[in-house]
Amino acid sequence: MSYLSLPRLVFAGQFQADPSTVNNDPEHFDDRHFQSSYQLLGNDSNFSNNGWWNPAGTGSWRLRHCQVTSVCYQDGSQSVDPNYDPVIGLPLTDADNRVAGKIVDLDPEQQMVSQLWGFSVTLGPAGSPIRFRGDFAVAPFADIWCIVNHSGFSNSTAAAYYQSVLENLNWFSTDAAQSGSRFLRELFQHAAGAPARLSIKFNIDGYDDEPDSAGFTFGRIVGCIGLSLDGEPRHFVPGRRLFAVSNPSPAASLNDAIAVIEQNRLTLDLGNSLPTASSGGPRSDNGPLALVSQPGVNGEPYLLLGEIDYRAPGWHERTAGIVSFPLTQQTADRIAAQPLALQQLSTQLDILQENANGQWVRADQFVYRMSPNDAAEVKFYASQFGQPLPQAQISLTLDPSALQGQQQQGPIPGPTPGMPTQAMEFAKSLTTNASGQATLRLHAGDPGNPRGYIDGQVYCIGYQLGPQAPQIGSQSNYAFQISALIFDAYVQPATPDWMHDVRPILQQYADLYPIMRKIVDLSNYASLLRNIYALKNVFSAPEHDPNYMPVTRDLSPAKRKMLLAWLDHPVYMRMDSVEELKEALQLAIELEHATLPPYLTALFSIKPGCNTEVAALIRSVAMEEMLHMALMSNLLIAIGGKPRFNHARFIPDYPGSLPGGLRADLQVRLRKCSIEQLRAFMSIEQPAAMAEPVSGQITSADPLIPSDNTIAWFYDKITQSLTTLSQQGKIRFGHPERQVTDWPGAGQLYLIDSLETALQAIREIQSQGEGNSPDDPCDVDHELAHYYKFAQIVNGKRLVKTTQGYEYSGPEVPFDPQGVWPMQDDPMLSSFPPGSRARLLATQFNHSYHAMLNALHEAFNGEPTTLGQAVSLMRSLQLSVQQLVQTPSGRDDGLNAGPTFSRPAR
Repeated sequence: MSYLSLPRLVFAGQFQADPSTVNNDPEHFDDRHFQSSYQLLGNDSNFSNNGWWNPAGTGSWRLRHCQVTSVCYQDGSQSVDPNYDPVIGLPLTDADNRVAGKIVDLDPEQQMVSQLWGFSVTLGPAGSPIRFRGDFAVAPFADIWCIVNHSGFSNSTAAAYYQSVLENLNWFSTDAAQSGSRFLRELFQHAAGAPARLSIKFNIDGYDDEPDSAGFTFGRIVGCIGLSLDGEPRHFVPGRRLFAVSNPSPAASLNDAIAVIEQNRLTLDLGNSLPTASSGGPRSDNGPLALVSQPGVNGEPYLLLGEIDYRAPGWHERTAGIVSFPLTQQTADRIAAQPLALQQLSTQLDILQENANGQWVRADQFVYRMSPNDAAEVKFYASQFGQPLPQAQISLTLDPSALQGQQQQGPIPGPTPGMPTQAMEFAKSLTTNASGQATLRLHAGDPGNPRGYIDGQVYCIGYQLGPQAPQIGSQSNYAFQISALIFDAYVQPATPDWMHDVRPILQQYADLYPIMRKIVDLSNYASLLRNIYALKNVFSAPEHDPNYMPVTRDLSPAKRKMLLAWLDHPVYMRMDSVEELKEALQLAIELEHATLPPYLTALFSIKPGCNTEVAALIRSVAMEEMLHMALMSNLLIAIGGKPRFNHARFIPDYPGSLPGGLRADLQVRLRKCSIEQLRAFMSIEQPAAMAEPVSGQITSADPLIPSDNTIAWFYDKITQSLTTLSQQGKIRFGHPERQVTDWPGAGQLYLIDSLETALQAIREIQSQGEGNSPDDPCDVDHELAHYYKFAQIVNGKRLVKTTQGYEYSGPEVPFDPQGVWPMQDDPMLSSFPPGSRARLLATQFNHSYHAMLNALHEAFNGEPTTLGQAVSLMRSLQLSVQQLVQTPSGRDDGLNAGPTFSRPAR
């Protein structure tokens, strides 16, 4: 018994599937080369680049405007009149007491079996005597195909179905007699009381993937609900399957259907079988169609079982594509072993056919997530003409080709060659029992991280009846193969920390699901600390819970356990060893560098001859940041390290967090010079305590309490580590021949040859950024620290010392917004039209900037004399960026281009 059995109800309306499409490209999982443009809407004709067609997707799955359209009773009669049965017209909604369910891909290389997790279904409004709520048992979609005739496969032309059970049912009233619904009375009679479980199947099509459309991310849903009994499959009906005939005629292109015979009644489900003339439109007119019984083995002729009135207005929404024909006992006996077919009466062509021997086999659950040493059981059901097929052989094979052809862009770590096949163990042959059932046991090993930046490996197992294993690549229906994601083995460290253990995981989610940043910035350590309570809740939620984090379900249990341990004790970074200290110093170099692109962008957006005092203040800060970067490089060299200026993510993404995830709620952006941007610069340089706070804030959302996780805080940690390791005799300071001292800019770049000079360098950096102390806004050279230099521009006056302390009451620091080029905010290379001068200049700038970083890398890695090359490149970059900010963006928006500071394409 299933949704096809009587009684049943039919519902129709809309669904919303709101996946983030940043993960459509497996290469986007590589956080070393991730670019912020991957989070933008695709800008080609099919939205198939950048972040594709829905980069801001939430992952939500929900119902909209769904209601019961008809009911079918035990005697086969049907009603569409709410006056006859009050269940008709009732709303069918998703959860009304929790967040929406989630639509979840198995893996970026296996997106064709997307599952619904945490989905709940509610029938009836609050207070209705006919009302229940149930949880949709996790299930993937099945039988995906192109439903729109004579069109290419796309999101808008695709159709599929979901079939599962509603469990954990809550009937708000168990008095069916008082409900006034004949449907409910018959349902309760069949179940001998309030049903504990219901069968549900719904067809989806007509999906709108046009970002500018009012119906974006919505589509059509039409489905059916009936009883579910123990022992039957949850995700398909083991009836008589009619398979689509290849190219039966130019007019028809159909998908498979299922038929069952119960109590001399034949029921045929064509809900996901008949093509439409347009996306979400009515069924195409393929002439009169009828269900027939094909000629039998004894020469019986075709037998017409019934015509299908599929062309009637509203037929699909009223019936869910399900038709039913009464059978005489004689007819039932005759067709019990004769193949069924759907026939075009005008041409007498069969367009759907049951196998000649009536046999087929399918696994009930066909999507699995496993860890090394996990075991899973796959239950198969084999049948012949709708009856269990005993003693049937099922042959199986690993099919790596099933992963090919997924949507992708650029070089990716593919499933072949090199797939570690030993990580998936299973029997190559099974035999069904007397009930036509067989169980396959899967055993997972350790894939060994064959794809590098994507956890685990996906394995696809093909199967078919008979002694011969299916040919590799022969099965195009993903519902007729087993898809299993096996996670990599993972050993939890004794004390997980942010930089080594947590950040590599959460950075990937921050990249792929940018919508999360509105709640918590997963790439930002300080932001996580502010949200620890909420994060503990979502990471500890059951996997089926819609609040479970992450939305993808591609986080291995072992790594989730580690994250929970870290949330209990959120260590930022271990600096107990020399190697860990070297990593911290490399991060310090990257932190200092990360401020340069925004500072230089603001500086060079100022028109020549305008805002000269403002430009001088910004330039002085930028030059000192370069000195800080060089000092940290010398310190790293002094303890035996090698600064890296040219690794893939040395240039951070803009907008984005500071490297290392410092400073909660701080997004560093590339913008023209403005008071708002200068306030952001103050936030970057913010001291833990300040001599004179600036009144006012950038926005009402800005934090009122200064962050504890500032750059100065990080340098304090480095100071502690340097002191401890030096006192323990674990580090020595040397390598003067590799350090750079011939510094062309402001300040002094000196050798680091002792703990004293190391600490002196850090004190200089800290004081130049935030001042000597809360009572002294100057640095060790008696100049105002960076924070206060920017604050003078924001306040419009110089900071001066008074008898009461410090205040912004000195000479004016004028700023004229008209003296700034109208540069667009956060320029990205992909935002400039192909072939435009803006894109040409921006591309040239990026190559030159990378050349400068390469020159710095050489200078601080054994060739100090090459620093002159880097200096020359710096000067040419100034000319390049000044040219950029004066160049129109090419989009006719009245804005100019700007430097993107992005990595050249690989």
